Amino acid sequence: MIVIEKWCNNGKMSALHGCISAGKEANVYLASGNMNFETMEPYPEGTPTKDYAVKIFKTSILIFKDRERYVDGEHRFRNGHCKNNPRKMVKLWAEKEVRNLKRIGLIVPRVPVPVPHIFKQNIILMDFIGENGVPAPRLRDAAADIDWVNAYEQTVLITRRLF
Repeated sequence: MIVIEKWCNNGKMSALHGCISAGKEANVYLASGNMNFETMEPYPEGTPTKDYAVKIFKTSILIFKDRERYVDGEHRFRNGHCKNNPRKMVKLWAEKEVRNLKRIGLIVPRVPVPVPHIFKQNIILMDFIGENGVPAPRLRDAAADIDWVNAYEQTVLITRRLF
């Protein structure tokens, strides 16, 4: 909460709204703000606020104990990775996610991912994918009447670009 309060006080975001998604390793919240993260200056007066997603990784999780296997193979974790310190492990986990999002964002043609703007401890402030505070639908929530051939082709092309 201290990090969120600092971001609100220094203008990086103006409000934290409700929970968008809750999972075993993190919760994602809707936030709004009026900060241009390219220049780190507020947008001009009268500009509508922009929606952001704030992902907060849980620091003490009993459900998700095998986190270590997700960071195996990463060169930064070759000398050990804070197995006995879950807070440090969660920070490294969040750091890895930010790095992966930035790398995916560089792929051309573009793969749609939220751009991370700020990362502090176990919290990431990033672009919100959706409209008017409503998140974009997840693939598993797709309507039954979608064009499955087109969806499959898009999925294969994006997976190829990621590879």
